[in-house]
Amino acid sequence: MKYLLHLSVMCLLWISYGISAHAKNKVVLSTHNLCPYGCYSEDAILLDNSNFIGLAADVVKCVFNKMDVPLEIVVVPWARAQRMVKNDQADGFFAASQKSTRDEFAVMSSIIAEQKWTWYLLLENSLNPVESNFKKKAIVGGFIGSNMLKWMEESGYRIGARPLNSERLLKMLLGKRVDAILANDHVMEALLQSYGLKNRIKTFVSNDKPLGVYFSKTFLAKRPLFLAEFNRHIPSCVSPTSLNWPEIID
Repeated sequence: MKYLLHLSVMCLLWISYGISAHAKNKVVLSTHNLCPYGCYSEDAILLDNSNFIGLAADVVKCVFNKMDVPLEIVVVPWARAQRMVKNDQADGFFAASQKSTRDEFAVMSSIIAEQKWTWYLLLENSLNPVESNFKKKAIVGGFIGSNMLKWMEESGYRIGARPLNSERLLKMLLGKRVDAILANDHVMEALLQSYGLKNRIKTFVSNDKPLGVYFSKTFLAKRPLFLAEFNRHIPSCVSPTSLNWPEIID
């Protein structure tokens, strides 16, 4: 009887140890609710990882599954998602383009999704972003925490709007509070389609700015082999057409 009791206790200890080790191995990534890169499915009842889907989110979850590493996704406003990593409250954030201020505290993975920075103007607006006088004449906008807004600020554009997200940014453009907005092409195209506004807007592509996952330097110092393994699994998790890659990926 004592032997069986001892055996039961040992089994419970091993199970407890296994759960504890699994929890310690968990990676926490912060992000924001941004269709089509990552957002909750329309029929979602529970706002959990399984219902958070999109071009970037699906790749990230696929890679973690292949690595057999538990993942927790925390969805918050974009500026906060980045602060969480900077303050060691999360291990990484996605989906983000390269920026020097991000490079100071984190390291970017290989590409998980494409992005084109694109100017959006009302069709009747005569301004043109490719003309030399655009920067001086146009009142422009970008959402808080975005690489695009930071770039416009550093480049000397006249910023007239800094909302929390792309949807509010679009509404400011429609309300003529700004002449132009700089936004992610996939995100804005989804919004324009949703609101039936494509025939009211003209577009000008500005830059190719592909997206990856930024992992904190603190996290990578503890797990130095993690990023190389993460990058190794990305090609098998990404649709070749979504990145304009060749049809066959090794």
